[in-house]
Amino acid sequence: MRRCQHTAHEILVLLGEAESGVPIAEICSTAGVSLRTFYRWRRRYGGLSSPALRRLKEREIENQRLRTLVTKLVGVRPTSARADKPAPRPLRQDCGSTPHGGAGTPGQARGAVIGRYASVCYGR
Repeated sequence: MRRCQHTAHEILVLLGEAESGVPIAEICSTAGVSLRTFYRWRRRYGGLSSPALRRLKEREIENQRLRTLVTKLVGVRPTSARADKPAPRPLRQDCGSTPHGGAGTPGQARGAVIGRYASVCYGR
């Protein structure tokens, strides 16, 4: 993700200017940002003071650190032999499927029927 050219404190100053009555279009053209960016900043930093902003940034950094620790712990966890192999698919007994591909009884079709009429069993 692209980083912002403006620091959080600069953003607070711009938002303060808007609250004091300076037109938003003028603030955006002076700062070189779009209206969408300005309103995104307002939604994110709207009522924050400088100390509150500092605490927010500290918490974001701490959350990122904790996410990386959790990711590392999940990746290191040993896996059992069962988790490595997917469970075998159950055989469709209604269409005469057998584990070795042969017909179960004479007159039964070999394998499951695939396609539009998969529920129809042939050879019965």
